Amino acid sequence: MKGGTRLLLAGAWALICLAHALLQHGRLADITYVIATLGPGLVGVLVALRLRRPERRALLWIAVGVTCSAVGDIFYTAISWIDNELPDASVADVFYLASYVIIAVGLLILVQAKTSVRELEADGLIDMGSFAVLSMIVVAYVVDLGDVFHDNTLSIMTRLVWTAYPILDGALLAVVVRSMLARRMLNLRGLLLTAGIACWLGSDFATLLIADPSVYSTWMDLGWMLGAALTTAAMLVSVPTRSKKVGRSVEREGRVGGARVAISLCPLLAPGIIEIWAHAHDQDLSAIPLFAATVALVLLAMARSTRLVRARDIEEAKLKHSERYFQALAENSADAVIVIDSHGRILNDSPHLAEMVGRPGTVTVGLDAIDLLRPRERELARRALDRMYMATGVVAENEMCIIHADGFERWFAFRAVNRADDPVIGGVIVNLHEITDRKRVEAELVHRALHDSLTGLANRALFHDRVEQALRRTVETSSEIAVVYMDVDSFKGLNDSRGHEAGDIALCDIAGRLLNCVRSVDTVARLGGDEFAVLIESALPMQSATGTADRIQHAFLKPFQLDEREVVLSTSIGIAIGDRASTASSMLRDADIAMYNAKKTGKAKWSVYEPQMRTDAVERLQLEIDLHHALVDGQFMLVYQPMIELDSDAVVGFEALLRWNHPTRGVVNPDAFIPVAEANGSIVDIGRWVLNEACRTAAEWHLRHPERALTMAVNLSTRQLARHDIVEHVRAALRHSGLAASALVLEMTESVLVHDPVTAAQRLHELHDLGVRLAIDDFGTGYSSLSYLRQFPVDILKIDRSFVHSITDRDSLPAIVRGLLELGRTLDLETVAEGIELSVQRDSLREQGCRFGQGFLFSHPLMEDAAGELLDRISRNDWISQMGWRSAVT
Repeated sequence: MKGGTRLLLAGAWALICLAHALLQHGRLADITYVIATLGPGLVGVLVALRLRRPERRALLWIAVGVTCSAVGDIFYTAISWIDNELPDASVADVFYLASYVIIAVGLLILVQAKTSVRELEADGLIDMGSFAVLSMIVVAYVVDLGDVFHDNTLSIMTRLVWTAYPILDGALLAVVVRSMLARRMLNLRGLLLTAGIACWLGSDFATLLIADPSVYSTWMDLGWMLGAALTTAAMLVSVPTRSKKVGRSVEREGRVGGARVAISLCPLLAPGIIEIWAHAHDQDLSAIPLFAATVALVLLAMARSTRLVRARDIEEAKLKHSERYFQALAENSADAVIVIDSHGRILNDSPHLAEMVGRPGTVTVGLDAIDLLRPRERELARRALDRMYMATGVVAENEMCIIHADGFERWFAFRAVNRADDPVIGGVIVNLHEITDRKRVEAELVHRALHDSLTGLANRALFHDRVEQALRRTVETSSEIAVVYMDVDSFKGLNDSRGHEAGDIALCDIAGRLLNCVRSVDTVARLGGDEFAVLIESALPMQSATGTADRIQHAFLKPFQLDEREVVLSTSIGIAIGDRASTASSMLRDADIAMYNAKKTGKAKWSVYEPQMRTDAVERLQLEIDLHHALVDGQFMLVYQPMIELDSDAVVGFEALLRWNHPTRGVVNPDAFIPVAEANGSIVDIGRWVLNEACRTAAEWHLRHPERALTMAVNLSTRQLARHDIVEHVRAALRHSGLAASALVLEMTESVLVHDPVTAAQRLHELHDLGVRLAIDDFGTGYSSLSYLRQFPVDILKIDRSFVHSITDRDSLPAIVRGLLELGRTLDLETVAEGIELSVQRDSLREQGCRFGQGFLFSHPLMEDAAGELLDRISRNDWISQMGWRSAVT
């Protein structure tokens, strides 16, 4: 309502009141009185209906109460006009009495709506109840209520109605005091309401206490009219929201002081004052004790109320201090605390949450907290929230991902508690703590756990898991899978010769080339060392796998650039195709078996797994197991093949050859178990035993035949020559056996020399310095070792049996054999031809200057006893012809 309208209404009401005061009696005066009381009531109802504040309901009750009293005035006036006398009790009293109750209800609702805390505890309510009862007793005593109730000249209805007035007056008075004690009622609206009701009650008490109220009826009418006007005026004023004042302490903010309590209790003096004034003209001093009792009651009530209010102020000050304390903790905490309703809307403002999601300054009240989550998690979050609201007290802890304002994800750990049943909270409390850094560290740890740290490829664990998942998918789809398993050939030689840093560079380069050879959906993994694998899912797995293998082989044709030097590497590849019975482990095993088959059959090629390969692998594994027991159980033995001087057919030495007398397999060929012993490293211990045993046997033969300058040849493996203690082992074998160093010949293949030329050259020079002789076995079948001959202290070249077998004509020596013999003469090396089985081979080699030879033409390998007997017979010249000793042997 605008200010001009308010002034117009106030002026009209004042004119009506003035007219009533001038007229005093008569029907016109009655009409002005009814207008003066009914008008404010109706205006109040209209104003209350238009309000959109929390106080709307309370003010509407009060306006209806005022209007109800005016309606009672209408009935009262109408009855008096009809009967020409004032009624003792009528239907008007129903509206009068109802107005007390309605106004009291409105005041109580208004106080409750205005108060943010429960301002009266149990003792406060008791005090208020006591005050109300005492006030009604005082009022009843003042108006001689007992005499009225027992006056038999009046009807029962009249006595009940007259008794109800002072009782309701006292009750309404107590409610007024209760309202004034409410802290937030200390404003213009509260003062107008209190003043209006006080005027109303004052007129009521005057009617009850004054012996002849008709004398003062005009003044009492003005009190009722003013009461109606003031209560309506209270609805017209606007009450601003309270704000914090700078410099105002928590203890003083909204404090209810003793002065306010005194003002709120002053209406209690009304009965006594009116009683004294009513009897003043008669000089009746009997009212003095009643007035004193009234004053005492007022003082006691003031004292109790003051103490109650101060105690409440202290508690509220502590509460506010505690609230500000915890608010400060929340504002400076790394966590955010929000309250959300059943729809996910945030019910409280949380500036820290706004900062955490990258929206500082945003008011979070009303925001949908679930919309802050990643889209794929929102529906799940809403279902979880619905489940939480089904039972109070439910606690949930989990993690969630929020989309930050910068577009990146932020992770939060949360703890949610359902406190929807708490009227103060009314929702789910969610405590949020950012864990983005922790999640990043966890993700990094997971990535490291599942990826190779050098190449960034998947590691064995992740590859194994991917294969398992792919196998499960084949059940539902028409695709199949293949595993391509590869190993870099001779990679250990690269590490040993160039260093591990160069090897790491090569591995990274290999990883890049592999990624360029596969599809984006394929998985490339480094399984460890120089072993890699590729997982392929395809409707045609064999074609896809072999095509991938071909591309990988082609990628290795380009040299690798290491430390400004180029290195050519190759790879051996095994392929395994999955079926319904396959597992990740079985596929990796089968592909590994196929890869070793590729290595065994020439390297730098690929091989597809076949069941027979597994059978061979199982046998190889069993052979490895048996090898561990062979040396301890004495299953190894040596046989000795004579070395012959071709010009004289004389025995000039022996080569010690290893044999394995397996308890179930019988004699195992060296070609079957020597590679296994080389691979698992047991060849070192076996080679040491062979060296010791051969030296011991040769020493015994020298003692028995000192006239013969016999030599003993022993083979050295790659692993033996690579060990730093090989020289000490040879020295110890010579020392313990007593064999002269010049009688020992150490043989090695070309592959031993080229595997690590630097180390090989160092070891061979150290061995040569001991006095032993060095021979290159199977010469001509290795890797371009001619360039190394000058740097190695080699004494003997042994021509491989494959070249000797090519000799079929005495007059036509193969060019390769002629060249090898010529090389030996050029380098001043002795040559020994291996595998001589025919006389034409012997004769042709002898004519071309080959001095020594071995082969079945002369003798098969002999056991130690048989070789010793052979030497004994030779020493006794126990033969008739040149081939006599050979006949005895055979």
